[in-house]
Amino acid sequence: MGRSQSETLLDVALRPIEGLGKTLLEVLQILGEAVTLFWRSLKGCRNVARDREKVAYQMLRVGTQTLPIASLVSLFIGMVLVVQAADQLANYTQEILGSLVGLSMTKELGPVVMGFLVAGRAGSAIAAEIGSMTVYDEISALKTMDIDPVCYLSTPRLVAMTLALPAIVLYSDLIGILGGALVVALDPSIHISVSQYFANLTEWINLSDIVVGLIKGATFGVVVSIMSCTFGFRTSGGSEGVARSTTAAVVWSFVLIIVFDFIIVRTTFVV
Repeated sequence: MGRSQSETLLDVALRPIEGLGKTLLEVLQILGEAVTLFWRSLKGCRNVARDREKVAYQMLRVGTQTLPIASLVSLFIGMVLVVQAADQLANYTQEILGSLVGLSMTKELGPVVMGFLVAGRAGSAIAAEIGSMTVYDEISALKTMDIDPVCYLSTPRLVAMTLALPAIVLYSDLIGILGGALVVALDPSIHISVSQYFANLTEWINLSDIVVGLIKGATFGVVVSIMSCTFGFRTSGGSEGVARSTTAAVVWSFVLIIVFDFIIVRTTFVV
């Protein structure tokens, strides 16, 4: 009886370690599947010229699903930045509002927020679409017809997302900067002119700042497309499985966007 009780206590003590090990193995398995899918999708890019209509269609989908809400979000981000910064700078100088908004939008907020939006809108749609095809054996049908599902489904979405997200980031930067200018023009508590706002912005923003934002956008596009396709291909369990895969794809995309954002920022500061 004492031996049985000691074994039970040992099982209880080891249960958290067991759970941690299972979680770690699952994370490594998902990352391994994502890296493998990325490599296979890259190899399929040699046929991208032949599949240009699919790529253009996917880019159009990403744009139509994201641009309306991206416009609204970016506009208010720029407005909020000006309002908050103007209050903090009231006792100093508000002349740096232009550079503050411009650098914030181009290097950080524009790419990250647009990455989140694309993951939530287009990424979830990709995961649900491919997940449904997996559950209803359409992926198996493609294999039966000697069609590589990765080249047919993943590669066009990878190329489209990698090209579309930097363009959306540029659009977001522009709308955010214009939103800040709108507050400068209409808010009586801000004591600089719109021309001063834009003069300070153009003085401090360099091409390298814009390039960093575009690199982030392209990287986040790769992350969102690959994670969405990965969870789509590994879907099982009917409609509930599709819902789980869609949610997991978005969550993983969010986390990896933040991780790669840190890596890119750290790398650019070192360089």
